Amino acid sequence: MSVPRLEYTAVLGQLVNLECTADGQPKPDLSWHRERRPVVEGAHLRIFSNGTLHITSSQHSDAGIYTCSARNNVGRASQDIRLVLQTPPIISVGQSEMSVIQGFQALLPCAAQGLPEPRVSWEKQGVPVPNLPGKFTLLRSGELIIERAETGDVGVFTCVATNTAGTARHDIHLSVNMRPAFKELPGDVTLNKGQSLTLSCHAQGTPPPTVSWTAGNRPYSGVSVDGSGRSSLNIENVTVSDGGTYVCIAENAVGSIRTLSFVRVREPPVLRGEARTSQTVVQGQAAMLDCAVGGNPVPSLRWQKDGQPLLGSLRFHPLRNGSLALYSATIGDTGDYKCFAESEAGVAERTISLKVQVPGGYSNWEEWGPCSVTCGQGNQERIRFCNNPPPANGGPSCEALNVDSRKCQVSLCPGESPRRARGSLIGMVNENEFGVALLEANITKNIADGSSTLEAHVDNIPPSVGPLLRVLVSVFAPIYWTTVYQSPETQNGFSLTLGQFRQESQLEFETGEILKLTHVARGLDAEGALLVDIVINGFVPPVLLSSNVNLQEFDESYVQTGSGQLYSWSSQNHMQEGTPLTLRCNHSVVFEGPENRQGPLLQLLRLTGISSTYSLFTMSLEFRITASIQVSEGDGETCPKGFVLDTASYCADEDECAVGSPCTHSCNNIMGGFSCACPSGFTMSAESNTCQDIDECMQGSHMCHHNQQCVNTAGKYRCQAKCGQGFKPSLVGTNCEDVDECRESAISPCQQQCFNTLGSYRCACHPGHKLVGHRCLDINECLRNVCPAHQQCRNTDGGYQCFDSCPAGMTTAESGVCVDIDECQVGSHMCRYSQICQNTIGGYGCVCPRGYRSQGAGRPCLDNDECAQVPSPCAFQCRNVPGSFRCLCPPGTVLLGDGRSCAGLERGHMFANNTRIQARLRPQLVSTLERPYLTRLLVHPEHLGSSRHPRHECPIGYTSKDGTCIDINECVFRKPCQHECRNTIGSYQCICPPGYQLSSNGRTCKDIDECTQQGVHCGANQMCFNTRGGYQCLDTPCPASYQRGRNPGTCYRPCASRRNCAIGSSFPFLQYKLLTLPLGIPTEHSVARLSAFSDSGVLQDNTSFTILEQTGDTGDMPFGIKDEAGRGIIFTLKVLHRPGLVRLRVQATTLSDQGDVTYQSIFIIYISISKYPF
Repeated sequence: MSVPRLEYTAVLGQLVNLECTADGQPKPDLSWHRERRPVVEGAHLRIFSNGTLHITSSQHSDAGIYTCSARNNVGRASQDIRLVLQTPPIISVGQSEMSVIQGFQALLPCAAQGLPEPRVSWEKQGVPVPNLPGKFTLLRSGELIIERAETGDVGVFTCVATNTAGTARHDIHLSVNMRPAFKELPGDVTLNKGQSLTLSCHAQGTPPPTVSWTAGNRPYSGVSVDGSGRSSLNIENVTVSDGGTYVCIAENAVGSIRTLSFVRVREPPVLRGEARTSQTVVQGQAAMLDCAVGGNPVPSLRWQKDGQPLLGSLRFHPLRNGSLALYSATIGDTGDYKCFAESEAGVAERTISLKVQVPGGYSNWEEWGPCSVTCGQGNQERIRFCNNPPPANGGPSCEALNVDSRKCQVSLCPGESPRRARGSLIGMVNENEFGVALLEANITKNIADGSSTLEAHVDNIPPSVGPLLRVLVSVFAPIYWTTVYQSPETQNGFSLTLGQFRQESQLEFETGEILKLTHVARGLDAEGALLVDIVINGFVPPVLLSSNVNLQEFDESYVQTGSGQLYSWSSQNHMQEGTPLTLRCNHSVVFEGPENRQGPLLQLLRLTGISSTYSLFTMSLEFRITASIQVSEGDGETCPKGFVLDTASYCADEDECAVGSPCTHSCNNIMGGFSCACPSGFTMSAESNTCQDIDECMQGSHMCHHNQQCVNTAGKYRCQAKCGQGFKPSLVGTNCEDVDECRESAISPCQQQCFNTLGSYRCACHPGHKLVGHRCLDINECLRNVCPAHQQCRNTDGGYQCFDSCPAGMTTAESGVCVDIDECQVGSHMCRYSQICQNTIGGYGCVCPRGYRSQGAGRPCLDNDECAQVPSPCAFQCRNVPGSFRCLCPPGTVLLGDGRSCAGLERGHMFANNTRIQARLRPQLVSTLERPYLTRLLVHPEHLGSSRHPRHECPIGYTSKDGTCIDINECVFRKPCQHECRNTIGSYQCICPPGYQLSSNGRTCKDIDECTQQGVHCGANQMCFNTRGGYQCLDTPCPASYQRGRNPGTCYRPCASRRNCAIGSSFPFLQYKLLTLPLGIPTEHSVARLSAFSDSGVLQDNTSFTILEQTGDTGDMPFGIKDEAGRGIIFTLKVLHRPGLVRLRVQATTLSDQGDVTYQSIFIIYISISKYPF
């Protein structure tokens, strides 16, 4: 063979001729292969007669190893030729325009492909780009990095890709963008109002920036732009509102810049109103001189008065608005005021002419002129002048009268009575002494009704005494008696005494207070006023200080008892806060009388229209009284009761005590009557003149010391020693002796034993009891393991008994011998589900069927996973089934008789029964319905050809019977299910009752918690109670006055204190509990435990539990409760053989060491008993 070249290189798309010639005898046949596959001729490939392989237009698939083969009858030869195709460079067409920000990096892409791999270079404007570190960097990927792009880098960059197959070029135009820069900036401008404002701003950048303006943070549109790009803002006739901050903003695609210009518009001072004004103000009033000014900047103000600077004064006060306030204007403030407003923009001024009007004022009064009469009452006058000050500046003249007049009294005319009274008042009331009080009184005659009205005024009475004197009408008795209007038939006091007398008065209040008054009348002064001096000493009910008093009218009797002697008395009933206030008053008057009696013996003075007020501010007392005098019934010549007519025709006092004995103890004769007196320690009865004992101990009037006790006796009292608890006074009463509580108490304070101690006692208990407070509680010695181990303990009151008993799990026979209890037979065992009970001596055991393991008594048996054992029980594959396992074999093999090993079937002649043995009987797998189900014959190798009856085995769930596989009824033979079993072909199925679901072992049932899994929502005041096999919504209401707690089913009653809660009739805490139990729980089995804790979470050991109520639909009371170390154990009293719902109401009571109740709670427990033992 002749091959000129072993390798050809061609450009993709060009034609290629692969030459190959061969010589031989006979002439060999040539053929071509590519990659060991024959070359098929076509339009693309042709084989010339000289053996040349012609490729018209080379493609990528044409590259590779070609084999030229020559063959004749003698032999065969071949030669490999490699064809390599080259691809011209190709540049992926990308972006042809690129821009970059000045100063940033530019990355020019150039993705070139070709074979061989092309070399990439760059040109700019036809000039190669050098590889300059820090400026131009050519990456292996062909990309060109231009660092810190500048304006000189703008232009066309060309990517050139070259290899042996050709060259490719791609142009990218690079432009460099520049951030805007200002060529011209607007400056800050200050101008006056009304001028024109021009601001210019010019910026450059690439691309050319756009210029905008803002004024006061708001866009401003009124701008103009010239041909060069300069932006100008023009405002004609500016105002103050045009001032502010103007911002010029230049921005392009690269960024934005801004510059600020502050424009300040000044406004000259402007005064609002006229330049000259006038103002008038009355003297003493305030004047407001307005000078409201505006301007920018804010002008400063200064004031002048009459051309002189206005100096600082307390009466001149400049205001913020520029006005000037003038307080208490005087005549000297009259003048011209100038207001000057000054700023850098100018000056403004205003003139205000102020005139202060002065009203006229009167001078002081001149002296009174002479009285118009020589006796009796007349008039006198005085005058004043309007010259203090005289009216000025248009001020008004004086308005009031300039002449004043008053009545005057020169002296009494014959037959007249005084019309005025004055005097002094001193003394002590309720031990409060007060200084000299001045009394002034005026009397007015009422001739029409024959009466006189007294108006009195008393000054300088302190508040501690003033309110008490409001009820003392008798203070003014000498005045109203002396000055009362008299008729021809009557005589007033002035007619009898000529205004000179001494009067002793005594006031007795029903509450026991006594007040005495002494009046001395000293005649008339030069003006005819009665002069009276009064001295007061005694007590007045203190309640009058703060209560309202309504004075009532009353009558006062005056009787002549001798020459120059009168006696008067009255009984007054006033109202105090709606309650009567009664007092008795009597007066004794002594004066220089004539030898013979004048006037009637008895006169009646009637006082009406009585009112009195006291002022705390002026410390003055005001009284008003209307008095009238008349002759008593008859002609006034008859003596009143208690008096007798003497020989001088006067009424002498009658001594009632000498005539008879009206009193039970002692009688005291008084003027016009008598009084009964009681001995010390007694008081007069209000209903009669009898004496009754005074209880000094109750009134607090005794003199016992603080460490003594007052004991009242008849007419007196005694002080005995005050003894503490546990002691009593001695017979003498001067000291204390111990009380024997154990003997002297009607009921013994102790329950069992009482021992007296000094000041107290001590309780004790009999043996076998412990003391809790004052109670003796039995001690349960059996809890202390006092009996030997082989004996049983029985607690008794105050003791215990030990007796022989059989160990647990055994019972005593009639013969006394302990025999075993077969728990499996009597049903008291706890084996449940599929567990099998096995009796043992003294007990029992719960075992599980084969293939299961135990979890303990009363718990389901768990299936053993035999497949998890190591090593595996199966030769190939193990499948776990309930209670056992099943071995599986791979296809083509069969399970051997051991149920674990697999064996293959030898190939050979197969009989009609598909075995190598010709059997007369064909084994069949038969269902329970006696229908053929499956045919399988297992032939052991050792039996091949040696047995006429081959051995066969049935699958799990079947049994062989007469060569036939019969289904096993597991439900009958094994009882694998906890509830209901349903047999199926080859297996079985366990079924659970409603409300239960099958466990993962497929045999036991477990309850479905509908409350949680189904999200049951019960009504208000209800709880969802999950029962075994269902659920119930139970009412859990809180009683009245209770509040619901944080946890569901809890209620509490707020209490003022824990003790109040403990001793109350109701309980502060109430809790609902829910419990479900299976059927068949034996007797004496504990099912629940209740605990009582304090507020701080401490278990209360000394707590007793009691079932108050037990109801339900089971028909009996199956539960009891017992105390155990502070807990309540609920246990069964009998076997739970009936399903239903039981409701328990349990009370928990905790006692302190002293026997006091410290905690109480109520538990309401719902117990649901299932229909099933699971």
